[in-house]
Amino acid sequence: MCGFAGMFQPGGLCGEDRENLSRMSHAIRFRGPDESSLVAEGEIAFAFRRLSIIDLSGGSQPKETDDGRITGVFNGEIYNYRELKETLQGESFVTSSELEIMLKLYRKEGASFLTRLRGMFAIAFFDRESRKLLLARDPFGIKPLYYRVTEKGITFSSEAKAFLFDPSYESFETKKELVQHYFTYQYMPAKEFAGGLSILPAGHFLVFDGVTGECKVERYFDPIFRTDGEKSYEEKKALLRETLTESVKYHMISDVPVGTFLSSGIDSAIITALSSKLNPGIKAFTVAFGVKGYSEIDDASAITRHLDVDHIKVVRDVEDFKNAFEKVVWSLDLPVADPSTVAIYLVCQEAARHLKVVLSGEGADELFGGYKVYDESRFSSRIYGLPTPIRSVLAWLARILPDCVKGKNLLYRGTTPLEERYIGNAFVFSDKQKKAFLKTYDPALHFYEPEQEIHRAAKEAGMTPMQRMQYVDMRSWIRGDILVKGDRLSMYHSLEVRVPFLDKEVFRVASSLADGDKLTRGTTKYILRDAFRDLVDEATFLRPKLGYPVPVRVWLKDELYGWAKDILENMTCTEYIDRDAALRLLEDHREGKADNYRKLWTLLVFVTWYRLYVSDRDTTVSRCLAGEL
Repeated sequence: MCGFAGMFQPGGLCGEDRENLSRMSHAIRFRGPDESSLVAEGEIAFAFRRLSIIDLSGGSQPKETDDGRITGVFNGEIYNYRELKETLQGESFVTSSELEIMLKLYRKEGASFLTRLRGMFAIAFFDRESRKLLLARDPFGIKPLYYRVTEKGITFSSEAKAFLFDPSYESFETKKELVQHYFTYQYMPAKEFAGGLSILPAGHFLVFDGVTGECKVERYFDPIFRTDGEKSYEEKKALLRETLTESVKYHMISDVPVGTFLSSGIDSAIITALSSKLNPGIKAFTVAFGVKGYSEIDDASAITRHLDVDHIKVVRDVEDFKNAFEKVVWSLDLPVADPSTVAIYLVCQEAARHLKVVLSGEGADELFGGYKVYDESRFSSRIYGLPTPIRSVLAWLARILPDCVKGKNLLYRGTTPLEERYIGNAFVFSDKQKKAFLKTYDPALHFYEPEQEIHRAAKEAGMTPMQRMQYVDMRSWIRGDILVKGDRLSMYHSLEVRVPFLDKEVFRVASSLADGDKLTRGTTKYILRDAFRDLVDEATFLRPKLGYPVPVRVWLKDELYGWAKDILENMTCTEYIDRDAALRLLEDHREGKADNYRKLWTLLVFVTWYRLYVSDRDTTVSRCLAGEL
């Protein structure tokens, strides 16, 4: 729901600032095609783009409190806004919008009101009396919020691309260490990227004081996992079913139609099953590319036979894939090298032709133990618990064994501290592999450094190894990859994606589960599957995760070979990437010498992102203004 940009300059705004803000707003116009506004007064300015979903007639922004003291904008949905409204006894309301309620709560309670919100949001509120600006982001980081602090004040926006239209922002040319980490993580694990551009962390708020010029960022939510030993398994299972069912009901609150994304897995099947009970005949969208082994349509169709849904199958080909690629990279703001991004872009494109809101299953894997690597932690922790002499011998074996030897990775994990090996669900290039093509490679820069503070917090909280991995993913992987894809690629098509699993009450239940509740009987997410097994067939109950499979591995050997070669040969980031080394990866993949598709995809995304955001910035700005991007 919507997007915004704004400026707070205690020295006052000028006409040029207003024009720059207008251009920043234009860069994110797709986030809100229904209505636009720009309000500038003295030292504060807000530009807003609205996607009308709740209170269609009275939801315009910015809004201010009845006394004119506080003005604000917000992007997202607050699902418990009706309950919050009831707590404001004696207050009068002009609209039915969530924003009016939040402004009154902020005036009454200050930033502590954030802990009462149930939903997804990015907020910007300005208090004229104290001359303070509040920026805030939801607990899980579903909705984005970028900002820059300068000598004049602070500039902020829902998307990073808006800063291409801020003349004071010199370049997206990012730090060399972040580029190096990108080729490990497949995204840039940082709060600050380039030229002082930062993303407000999930579960945090920022206060910029216009009197002192001080800028403070504080956390109000931390996704701690702590096992509840008081409840039985059956009690936890019943509570999980009740809470997730309630969450889906909340996430379907809308004044416009709501649909779902449906893959072949248990997460989207549960969301679709629950939503179809509330709204029989709901539209469910599945995407595929017509390549054997890379389609979820048959399995998704089998799921729909048990449900009352209108199943819409989105079948695309390699030409659709190629035509979408550049816009996918543009949409993402910063490089995110997940091949599923193109599939998500295309299914969002089709869904937006039918409706404005869809429910999706993101977050279930991180909350309920859906990744196989979580299960491996139980075995590796046993090895790590062996006496030091034995562990040292096993560590030596792990170093000398060839990569192809079965069990080598298990020995490595078992003899290496978790904080020195686990960085999340992706690990694209090893240090040795990065050294071969990355000209700026620094051997003193350890790949795991960005996660050390997260691991320390997890250890201090007394989490199990599996919980520590989940915590790392909740604070890095899901924020840097999963939710970036979901928000940017949907909003590019003016489509709002809601994620019922990433609800604070669902998290409260999930975070209290024992490891054995989540991984047991050789099955991931066991308690989640078990709680809803009556809603799906047995095959869906047991089916492993695929996650928007895209046949990039196959296509890069043939249909995408020439396309990929052209991108690599014409790269503009040669100060970072050795062109010949990159092309060798492509040739080795084509000839079957190595499976390099993930590595090639990571390179193709970075090369294209660098051209759009750095080397050809002026051309990109012109294309955006012309409506080509």
